Amino acid sequence: MKQSRDRIKILLVALWVTFTVTLATWWMIFGLRQLDRLNQLHVEQADQIQKHYQMLLWEGGILIAALIGGGLALFYYARREQKRHARVEEFFAAFTHDAKTALASLRLQAESLKEDLSGNSNPLLDRLLHDTLRLQLQLENSLFLVNLPTGRLLIEPVRIGQLVEALKYHWPTLTIIQKGDAVVLGDARAIESVLTNLVHNAVTHGQASEIRITTEAGYKGRLCLRVADNGSGFAGDFKQLGKLFLRHSHGSGSGVGLYISRQLALRMNSTLEFSRGCDGGFVAELKFPNAPATAPAEERRQKLA
Repeated sequence: MKQSRDRIKILLVALWVTFTVTLATWWMIFGLRQLDRLNQLHVEQADQIQKHYQMLLWEGGILIAALIGGGLALFYYARREQKRHARVEEFFAAFTHDAKTALASLRLQAESLKEDLSGNSNPLLDRLLHDTLRLQLQLENSLFLVNLPTGRLLIEPVRIGQLVEALKYHWPTLTIIQKGDAVVLGDARAIESVLTNLVHNAVTHGQASEIRITTEAGYKGRLCLRVADNGSGFAGDFKQLGKLFLRHSHGSGSGVGLYISRQLALRMNSTLEFSRGCDGGFVAELKFPNAPATAPAEERRQKLA
């Protein structure tokens, strides 16, 4: 997809250069022919016509040279920008992969230490586990942010319950209540990132201790995934949520998580809306297209294994 778009951009540059140079060449040739005809009809003004002939020849030549030079420069900078963007994507992908691997190893060791303490609470270990999860989420958001314009999503049937179990693993002290289950059409990694950002936002900014995840049939055959928490909620303008680098208060975040969540929802032909809960708290509603009556990809792989 990205390579085809890059080729289309280069092709458009080449077509523009070809068209403008051809037009300028035709204009110069046409003008020179008209001067030749005038020269044949008005022999007494041959000197003056010859001056116009030379002027048109020089001006046309300079114009054609300028168009060719500008077109080549545009082609060069377009290619250089494509290569630079590709290098940035490769760097973020490699950096994110290495950093996530190291953080996963660190988290595993911290969890092993916590098990060795026989379940006794250790503030340092709890903070370490929380920070590693936050760093993993930030790395994932950074990679999504870089790849949003050109990245591909694998749209397939995904079961919500499997993603909720992963959330319970990442936040063992948080009460996550699931009501109902369903299969939706979307990218499993993207949906997991959206849910992770919503839960992280509820815990970090809303100080929530309980989250309810409800799936129910929505309007026009769409499926509604509702994520509601019992936190302090949001006192600002809900229409401003999801805008990049927009701080709503002194202690609020940069808005990257909610921005990426909304963009990923749009890429999956879904919508993400925010509202205030009936009893306070924060509510996010994801509306997906209903998946066909087929098993999710993960369940099919397990059956084949």
